[in-house]
Amino acid sequence: MVILVGGLVKVANIYNDVYFSTIDNIFILRQIYEKRHEYNIELHNVFIDFNQAFDSIHRSTVTKVLKEMQIPGKIIRLITLVTQRTKAKIKLNSEYTEQLEVKIGIRQGDPLSTILFCTVMESLMKKLEMGGNISTRVKQVCVYEDDIVLVTRTKQALINTFQKLKQEAIKYGLVINQNKKIYMR
Repeated sequence: MVILVGGLVKVANIYNDVYFSTIDNIFILRQIYEKRHEYNIELHNVFIDFNQAFDSIHRSTVTKVLKEMQIPGKIIRLITLVTQRTKAKIKLNSEYTEQLEVKIGIRQGDPLSTILFCTVMESLMKKLEMGGNISTRVKQVCVYEDDIVLVTRTKQALINTFQKLKQEAIKYGLVINQNKKIYMR
């Protein structure tokens, strides 16, 4: 399970807990490129960002992902109580509007929301069937919150993986920001 703790990504598994920060993802990408030059491997990358990622996630998807990850029902019910029926007021010219009900998204900045978002992203990445390392696999992914780097050994693998990510992300309520998508070879 991937959890954000104090700006670090905590990867919890049955063996131990390991923390990763943005610097670790940069290091991983640098290592991939060093191996690319060392072994003369062709790589294709796309850097992806989602539009308003926290604000657009379907709350029903969060519940579904928690059930898939076998989180106890009592905890799921508590999380649902905290995240449902959210209300907000908008301040305009030093006056507040009437209360509005917020029906989608999770509150950004809340520690629980960060954990929930990372859990949803982990579920999304599992749908892409990534794993291994770039020397033994055709595709690889690096994720930090809503920023993703897809790394593949062929352009066609990149296109296929990107299309699958796009299709799966829509099911979660996530839309790729076309202005922040960068292809690099």
